Amino acid sequence: MINAAICTIGDEILIGQIVDTNSAFISRELNRAGVRVTTKISIGDSLDEILKTLRICINENDLVVITGGLGPTKDDITKKALSVLTNSQSFYYNDEQLEFIKKICAKRGLEVSDLNRDQALVPDNCTVIPNKMGTAPGMVFDTSEENTTKMLVSLPGVPYEMEGMMPAVNELISNRLSPGYIHHKTIVTYGIAEASLAKMLEEWEDNLDKDVKLAYLPNPSIGIRLRLSVYNRDRENSIEIVERYLSELKSILGSLVYGEGEDTLETLIFNILKNKGKRLAIAESCTGGTIMSRLVSIPGSSEIISGGVITYSNESKINVLKVKQETLEKYGAVSRECAQEMAKGVKELYNADYAIATTGIAGPGGGTDLKPVGSVWVSVSGDFGIDSSYKVFTGDRTRNMIRFSSEALNFLRIKLL
Repeated sequence: MINAAICTIGDEILIGQIVDTNSAFISRELNRAGVRVTTKISIGDSLDEILKTLRICINENDLVVITGGLGPTKDDITKKALSVLTNSQSFYYNDEQLEFIKKICAKRGLEVSDLNRDQALVPDNCTVIPNKMGTAPGMVFDTSEENTTKMLVSLPGVPYEMEGMMPAVNELISNRLSPGYIHHKTIVTYGIAEASLAKMLEEWEDNLDKDVKLAYLPNPSIGIRLRLSVYNRDRENSIEIVERYLSELKSILGSLVYGEGEDTLETLIFNILKNKGKRLAIAESCTGGTIMSRLVSIPGSSEIISGGVITYSNESKINVLKVKQETLEKYGAVSRECAQEMAKGVKELYNADYAIATTGIAGPGGGTDLKPVGSVWVSVSGDFGIDSSYKVFTGDRTRNMIRFSSEALNFLRIKLL
């Protein structure tokens, strides 16, 4: 397996003046090229720190990709660091890059200054990657050790310049390092905590092949994504291995799995109802329109949504959804009985086939010992009758509203199975 480190250089990253997007882009590109990224690190504009960090990265990886520090100013010292690191004997002007710099200056009506010219100055022991979007070329150094081929790549920090040079980098990686193939496949689950899911899969995970990795990726609106990854020299074999384990995973988890890849609960509900030719009505209290917002973000959602209401106050629950005054007095707004009457009321109001209703306490205040902050009742109604679910979540108001909405969508999903 080819391992890589990504190093971004510049004080502006370390002080939070800019956000590093380069390493994310490079990671995706290297992954497609069959290279596993093991390390990402940001380094300030210090020659000693750059040299120290790069030596460690080169020692521990087959490939090191650097961005930043190639500009014309005094704080741009990457080129100097690389010449020291690789024992370069001299610098020379790369003719192709110098001509491009002259064209840029001429187009802008500028003279070519020494600072402009020096952008084309490169160490004598590097392979140059021309920069067709800017002035600083990319540089590739052979850092091979005995019986081990290694490579160091330096690219500009300007994102669009760096991105335009990555195809050339990937070609060099393919030719010099002969990477294998990395294949990922993701399934999406809902309705189980991460620790419980890990316990459920513990024995199965212990028996995975050594080149197969399982990652847990929790998200309050989605659930938990499980990503299977395999590295193999053969593409078809990689795909076959992942598909085999994916089938086993689905068999173990059963109805906890609701999709693959980028699937979400709202897209699943949309597709189910569209295929059935059915329509949904939504009554929201504690979720404040979050469920409706998630569904209407899907193009064509008007095909499956009859309508919805936000009945936040008791008065609106009574007047709009016909929740009984006695129900609220006896059980309170946050109760199974209220949620069920809300679901029944909104279904009748919009003459829908199915209905969702939520009532709860998103926080930060309003909770009691019996009904703590994070409590939510969800009721769904349809051809299966009417059913309710009660959960208590922990989190701030915004996070709770998202989790309440996910719980509601998932509860309807289960009833539609």
